[in-house]
Amino acid sequence: MVATFLQQELADELKKIFEGFRLKNPQGEESELNIFEQLLPMPEPAAQEEAPPELLENGLAEEQTAPDPYPYIIVRIADGEIKDENSAQDANVTLLFGIYEPDYDKQGHKDILNIIAKIYERFAKYPVLNGKYTIQYPILWTLQDEESYPFYFGGMNLTFEIAAIRREDPYA
Repeated sequence: MVATFLQQELADELKKIFEGFRLKNPQGEESELNIFEQLLPMPEPAAQEEAPPELLENGLAEEQTAPDPYPYIIVRIADGEIKDENSAQDANVTLLFGIYEPDYDKQGHKDILNIIAKIYERFAKYPVLNGKYTIQYPILWTLQDEESYPFYFGGMNLTFEIAAIRREDPYA
């Protein structure tokens, strides 16, 4: 098994876990969680025909635009380890969470904790993903250290055991 397959299958599983789970986006609308693999999407140049005339005149039409990613989960392959030739591979996956919560009571961290709880619940009840990847402990999670209102961030580190590839020796 390859770690990129784990990444894709975990992203698909997160879409199932959070189906119907909605949080606010910066436009003030309720939105499902966006799930991205490895990184946030790259901005694309604004189309010239869509640029206002004053931007074209001032040479600012090259402005970058990207869809707003909030709320999101990034599924990032962090690293892995194969201890010896007979061991399964351990792949460390970092989940990065970003949400937008404009309420003045500053309780966005609770939404992050709810996301973490839903992911933990899934793997505590069913530790195997698609019959191929087994969750390992410890499961680590964290909340941001600094104030960033109205944006809130958190992370979770999951380790999965991936089936080992066995040596094939035609001369044995």
